[in-house]
Amino acid sequence: MIGLAAATLGDTVQERTPATRNTRPVCIHHGGRKFVASAEMAGIFLHHAQRLIDDGDAQLVPLLHREGVELLLITATTPLSVHFASPR
Repeated sequence: MIGLAAATLGDTVQERTPATRNTRPVCIHHGGRKFVASAEMAGIFLHHAQRLIDDGDAQLVPLLHREGVELLLITATTPLSVHFASPR
């Protein structure tokens, strides 16, 4: 799940020019909590998380979101889901 989400969000963020970047917020669910971040910040977070999982490593990964900054523990067994936020 995380690999697919990271690739999809990362591709969306990096392939567009600054004027046409996706500005739709992204929800990241981790440890029973929900964090809403920009697509760019979510892409950066997911890229780092995917590298850790691929390497079999565990670290605290910073996530800049609407409410501030969180350090989220990422391991190969960390339940994590990501989706675009519903528009409100």
